[in-house]
Amino acid sequence: MKTIYLYLTVILFACYACSDLAPDADVTIDDQDFWKDRDFSMAVLNEAYHQLPAFYTDELGSFLDCATDNAVTNDFSSPLIAMATGGWNAANNPINSWKNCYIQIRNLNEFIEEEPGISYSNDNQKNKDIHKRVKGEAFFLRAWYQFELLSRFAGLDSKGNLLGYPIVLKPLNDEEIRNIPRNSFDECVDRINRDIDTALVYLPAVQYAGTDVVTGVNQTGRAYRLPALSLKSRLLLYAASPAYTTKKSAQEKQTLWENAAKASMAAITVAGSLPAISTNGDIYTTPGHAEIIWRSYQPDNNQPETENFLPSLWGNGRTNPSQQLVDAFPMKDGYPAELSPTYNAQTPYAGRDNRFGLAIVYNDMTFGTSKAEIYTGGTDYESSGTERATRTGYYLRKFMDPKVNLTPGTETSVAKHYYAFFRKGELWLNYAEAANMAWGPDSDPLGLGKTAKKALSELRVRSGINATDPYLDEVAGSKEAMNTLVQNERRIELCFENHRFFDVRRWLLPAGQLNETIGGVKITKNNNTFSYQYGQQVESRKFESYMYYGPLPEQEVYASEGTIVQNAGW
Repeated sequence: MKTIYLYLTVILFACYACSDLAPDADVTIDDQDFWKDRDFSMAVLNEAYHQLPAFYTDELGSFLDCATDNAVTNDFSSPLIAMATGGWNAANNPINSWKNCYIQIRNLNEFIEEEPGISYSNDNQKNKDIHKRVKGEAFFLRAWYQFELLSRFAGLDSKGNLLGYPIVLKPLNDEEIRNIPRNSFDECVDRINRDIDTALVYLPAVQYAGTDVVTGVNQTGRAYRLPALSLKSRLLLYAASPAYTTKKSAQEKQTLWENAAKASMAAITVAGSLPAISTNGDIYTTPGHAEIIWRSYQPDNNQPETENFLPSLWGNGRTNPSQQLVDAFPMKDGYPAELSPTYNAQTPYAGRDNRFGLAIVYNDMTFGTSKAEIYTGGTDYESSGTERATRTGYYLRKFMDPKVNLTPGTETSVAKHYYAFFRKGELWLNYAEAANMAWGPDSDPLGLGKTAKKALSELRVRSGINATDPYLDEVAGSKEAMNTLVQNERRIELCFENHRFFDVRRWLLPAGQLNETIGGVKITKNNNTFSYQYGQQVESRKFESYMYYGPLPEQEVYASEGTIVQNAGW
């Protein structure tokens, strides 16, 4: 007879949205008795939610963008610095989530097996409704953790075979999993896709609202159909990407891009139109914002501000956007800064699209109650405290609440923060990329309702770019030029949301680009004007060709005694 060891959550069943689901006690309970208790069994599902990150820095202590060309961190103890500068290896992998994913998959597998025999309510109809919902949740969460394995560990073995992860559909322990070889990448995509399709049959059609015990507001935070459609969109986009189609025929690639476009449009159709995003940054302090499809929950706190506020605001200034990222933001006329007639080198940050000021704190920008002094000798320059100041000449704005007070000797304050697992902007970008690669910038042969150009235009217009967008018209004359623009739009729209690390790899961006030294700026104040010295070399990067695919955990490979093979190069 099996014995279950499970960290039970403080509040079980209906109160996931109301708690931080912190572990309370290690409880040993007989397997048969466990699955007879609705609260204990529901704790398995709640634990799968609890293991999702509550904020973008939860896993690594820093934003994953700090291991890309988007940023650096001034925390020199961060594993991301070693990862970005050549220290990434199978024994030291900061994004190694293998063990946790398989723990959750094992628990979910057992939940799926035992769930039909659980009684949730004495009310027959209510019992049926709960069974339906939680079955959908379990399949969705299993798909989520499998996609995590696929995105982090898929790769080519030494023979050139594209592999995923060992597919496990039974509640097996670690030793049993090590006896299962890795499935092919395509088999893993198919498995995840089937789990999503099953989830779509059972999940509630809309977000939780009202007072119903099964689908009411008390269940907010659980999965519903749109997050499942969004996961399918992301999955099929990855599956069509260059890193995973190196041996596919042209027709196979075409079909994959078409499937990704159709999946993305299916999600867009349910999501509705793009909501407006205010320039005051309220999207970061309003967890119920219409942009957000599915998100984490956590108590109000000031940890992000403590880590990332400017030194003059008593923060540690940890996350420093790169000059490369700054240069990626276009002007409001839609043109890149170097091509725009509206760009003024004396005021290089003026006239950028709205996303720039929502993502980055730059010199002389008003943030909170004062202006950022990042010029030489300013209060936010590196000489103000080398462990707290920016290394690049920029600070992070995104996700920060300028109303938070950290001043010593005063009453500090807190704010709302969240992790948006899916938001509408990503869906539009997924569709634009897939539709362009399938049919080109301005074609919709299946009548899905948008061209790639139209989807990208909608995203750019809401970001403050003029509706008359001659630069978009120019690039829309070429699939290759349009793809480059889509990649740049994805870079700036989703910066610091932990996408860039995976995007540059699935796109197989040139190694030379990924090895570029992170740049910064040195600013000098001259009375009431500033001068800018670009080309500051901040941090080198070391990227080898085998790093397009991440390493499997060294311990798991060795323990399997050859059954689980490592990706080539590691």
